Amino acid sequence: MATAPAEARRRTAPPRTAALTRTRLLGTATALTATTVGGIVGVHRIGVRPIVDGVAASNPAWVVVALSLMCLAMAARAVSWRAILSAALPEMRVRLCPVLRATSIGVLVSATVPARAGEPARALVMARNLGAGRARRGVLGLVLGTIIAQTILNLAALLALGALTVATSSVDIGFRSLAGLGAAALVAALVVAVVATRVAPRLRGRLAHRVGAAIESLRAGLVVFASWRRAPEAIITLLAAWALQLLSCYALLAALGLEHHAGLGAAGAVLFAVNVTAAIPVTPSNLGVFQAACIAVLAGAYGLRPADALAYGIVLQAVEMASAVAMGAPALVREGLGWRDLRRGAPALADRP
Repeated sequence: MATAPAEARRRTAPPRTAALTRTRLLGTATALTATTVGGIVGVHRIGVRPIVDGVAASNPAWVVVALSLMCLAMAARAVSWRAILSAALPEMRVRLCPVLRATSIGVLVSATVPARAGEPARALVMARNLGAGRARRGVLGLVLGTIIAQTILNLAALLALGALTVATSSVDIGFRSLAGLGAAALVAALVVAVVATRVAPRLRGRLAHRVGAAIESLRAGLVVFASWRRAPEAIITLLAAWALQLLSCYALLAALGLEHHAGLGAAGAVLFAVNVTAAIPVTPSNLGVFQAACIAVLAGAYGLRPADALAYGIVLQAVEMASAVAMGAPALVREGLGWRDLRRGAPALADRP
């Protein structure tokens, strides 16, 4: 049940909040419409029957293997995040179960809500588990800082995957440019972090307080890189998560009988492409854009039939959605949250005791 202060905040919310919500809904609706139209045109050109046949012909045993690997990858990401949290909160014993639940809920939110809403959702769930009182005194900001640290590690791992794929596969120049853009994003993120720490002390007033708090949260999250114990744990388990996802993508190639035409290098290229295109998702689960990325890689770079590439994209996204529900739904029940809380977003999660 929402608290009285929360109700008061909702009643006194400025009109610009409603305008922002309407703008966001309009943008989402526009993106969904464009994706739907593009999908219909693409399916019409490829043909419905070959796509359906490709999906129906998938081997159930390999699909289950891929689903299991996806779930294990999510657990490995939780272990990595726990190492980062433990480094940022050395005085606390951070248990793995709450971290796994927060991670699973974040993945579920990202899979069902457009824009990267899963990141703040998992931060709020984790802060609630660390204690509501502590969360209001700044632990929420610290948790967000640890998510930024893990994002930097993810960017580095994604770049490594892109470099490995380019080095071992016959891909076109467009794919190489994606790797270059990813490297530029990582460098830009590091530059912004350094510049912010230099500029923050010169600011004054309320802005200085807010920027200073954000910088302190970022510093706390980055403490893991100075820990000889926690840094290897965070890095190795995150790399293991990426490796498990790579094997899951390859297992689905085997499920559709495509492994002889597109091997582990193709699986790596698909994993790289779908993650790059998901950086700024415009639809829930990046639906439509996800399949387009699979077609661009498998049909454009590896010469598979567009129908097979699209069938692979459909099955791969279905497996990702299934893993999000399989891990996220029990976590929601354990946290006492429901679908309505997810739809309301961060305020609802913060108000829940």
